[in-house]
Amino acid sequence: MRTKRYAIGLDFGTNSVRALVVDVSNGREVGTAVWDYEHGEAGVLLSRDPNLARQHPADYVKGAEMSIKRALAQARRTVPGFRPDQVIGIGVATTGSTPIPVDENGRPLAFRKEFARNLAAMAWLWKDHTSVAEAEEITELARRMRPHYLAKYGGVYSSEWFF
Repeated sequence: MRTKRYAIGLDFGTNSVRALVVDVSNGREVGTAVWDYEHGEAGVLLSRDPNLARQHPADYVKGAEMSIKRALAQARRTVPGFRPDQVIGIGVATTGSTPIPVDENGRPLAFRKEFARNLAAMAWLWKDHTSVAEAEEITELARRMRPHYLAKYGGVYSSEWFF
């Protein structure tokens, strides 16, 4: 008898991380879990600037760990004989680009004591529009230098995009 194989889908959303365990032979869902971000308001760090939307990178780490553990636990309850070593891959999805400032070792700056409360050291959420002026400058440069690029993107460079 051939060993069953499974895959994990991990979706990092604006307010939570969702995990899904599926049987790769038929697409059957055997385990799911959602973990809500702990920091900020519904997972989003806000300030007086209405254009700012950041997240704490620790929420991504803990969210991945907790949602995967819970989805695997549900799979164990759903499928007799299920074992985590039957998972052959993980797919990851996000809403959009979410850059995270890191140090020379790839560690998020937000994890360092001196940056722990610095919003600029957090993950810059896809809906953060604090770079509107820069996006307008990029749009104007592209309009002058390479207008055919803008035609492919609706005529403007968005402050939501990471360039």
